[in-house]
Amino acid sequence: MNIIKLNNGKAELRKDNGSFIRNIGYSDTVDANINNDGTLVLITTAKGKVELRKENGTFIRNIGYGDAVSAKFNGTDILIKTNKGKLELRKENGIFIRNI
Repeated sequence: MNIIKLNNGKAELRKDNGSFIRNIGYSDTVDANINNDGTLVLITTAKGKVELRKENGTFIRNIGYGDAVSAKFNGTDILIKTNKGKLELRKENGIFIRNI
């Protein structure tokens, strides 16, 4: 299972022994999370965007409205914490489910 390490604003994909695999995202990353199968990565940027990416770094889509502080996988759904203190539950395709 791979892990994500934040280093100087970059999300680094690493093996569980710590060896470097690749950078994912750009230099404005403030939060990152990998799903349970290790196939998808969520990158939260300093501008509040949440990017869904494949583990190889390929961009899939933006999720949310650009007011995110962090984002985590919740099973197959995504839980986004906004700068207003709300929690949004969204599907992987970005469709809003509900506020929590």
